Amino acid sequence: MPELAEVEFYRRRWWEAGARRVVRAAEVEARSRVYRNLAREFAGGAKGLAKNLAGARLVDSGAEGKQMWFEFRAATPHRDVRGTSAEILRLGIHLGMTGELRVEPPDYRARKHDALILRMARQALVFNDPRQFGRVRVWRGAALRQAQGKPPGILSPGILSREFTVERVRGALARHGRAPIKAVLLNQEYFPGVGNWMADEILWRAAVPPKMRAGRLATEAGAKKLRTTIRRVARDALRVIAGAGGKLPADLNANIPDSWLFNHRWEDGGLCPKTKTSLRREEIGGRTTCWSPAWQKG
Repeated sequence: MPELAEVEFYRRRWWEAGARRVVRAAEVEARSRVYRNLAREFAGGAKGLAKNLAGARLVDSGAEGKQMWFEFRAATPHRDVRGTSAEILRLGIHLGMTGELRVEPPDYRARKHDALILRMARQALVFNDPRQFGRVRVWRGAALRQAQGKPPGILSPGILSREFTVERVRGALARHGRAPIKAVLLNQEYFPGVGNWMADEILWRAAVPPKMRAGRLATEAGAKKLRTTIRRVARDALRVIAGAGGKLPADLNANIPDSWLFNHRWEDGGLCPKTKTSLRREEIGGRTTCWSPAWQKG
């Protein structure tokens, strides 16, 4: 499942191509499970979404955590599910395990598992998800205003936001004090955007063994160090993987340096970049975990 920087890479690589362009027509596969529960949030569900996107212009986009969002300005205001006049529509996309975004020619013919196609003058923006673990959500009108400037439906606060404080980190560690720290880092309620490889990278850089009980880090010093490392890994990932503040890399992982754990974690006989000793792989918190026993001593 894509993590924080990978989601940003996919957003910039693909659907940003439609920025400032008008959707001439929108096509949905209404039976796809990516639209589950959409009718509760949006009048007409998937078919209502297609109707409202037609004629709208893509004016903004962003990513936070493991989700991305795309903001459209309607040609004429419609009514949202609560009856409120709404000109702005924000489309949230979670890729899940197999979801992908693509850019195709404007005359592209729909293929199996294409959940959403936005047809523009020069291209078609496609969201395809074979296993349908991804999700499409929509906010507008009253629901969008209630978000107070933040992408609605996005788990917050983001790990690079001001609200991601030492106190918040310490509280999460204390609340799940008996769980392995690796499992706690994967909890999107507290650490949105952190997935398997990022959690391993964070713990490796912090020299913390993944099996350590989270409660042992629930001190001022422990939480402060963990927060600093989380934010450093996130910034590094956005810069190296998603080209934050610069040019987008040619490929997703093309620029990841060998000084990171990332490039060694799946190698048979992989060595710790710091100690040059053998790495260990085992299941912790339900996920395959790579760590360096010689370095991560706690």
